[in-house]
Amino acid sequence: MQLTLMIMLAVAMFVLFFCGYFAGVIKEKYGKNWLQAVPITVAILMFNIIWILTELAKSSRFQ
Repeated sequence: MQLTLMIMLAVAMFVLFFCGYFAGVIKEKYGKNWLQAVPITVAILMFNIIWILTELAKSSRFQ
């Protein structure tokens, strides 16, 4: 279970990194645009998932 939590955490951080990258690409290419809302929304979701996974990793049930 610990391995699964670590893999999910790594994938969530990877997605979070690319959300920042694509938000920057959209800003550079199109300027301020409503398309920036998509990667920002996904980034907020990934941040919450990372937070949940770290709390689950602390729990003795998931050790």
